[in-house]
Amino acid sequence: GLSEINWGIVPAGNVMRAVADKMNTSDALYYLMTGDSFDGKMASETGLVRQAVPRAQLRETTRLLARKLMEKNPHVLAAIKLTYRRVKEMNWDVAEEYLYAKAGDTYASDPERGREKGRTQLLAEKSFKPGMANYKR
Repeated sequence: GLSEINWGIVPAGNVMRAVADKMNTSDALYYLMTGDSFDGKMASETGLVRQAVPRAQLRETTRLLARKLMEKNPHVLAAIKLTYRRVKEMNWDVAEEYLYAKAGDTYASDPERGREKGRTQLLAEKSFKPGMANYKR
């Protein structure tokens, strides 16, 4: 929950920013102003988290997600996380310029050369189908 109001303090440390960014407005204000607790199911319904699972499934669900992410290019994953946070605050034209620049920087500095591998496997080898699987790292 968001219990800061119960202590007589304002949620800080980017708590307010995260809640404003993730939860819908009416739920965010309700929980910020009342200090009421909520469970994982409610956190999912309000948009604070992507998914809620029963405690018995939590470890396996987390492992499955971790395995999926470990198949991805870590350099590109880091760039995606950074650019996503930045472009949300930009207008369309500025975001486009920023993304082209960041993409070029990411491809040039990628130690795995993932873009080259993916393009080769897609175009030359015909061994990769985007949307169906990952390129072979």
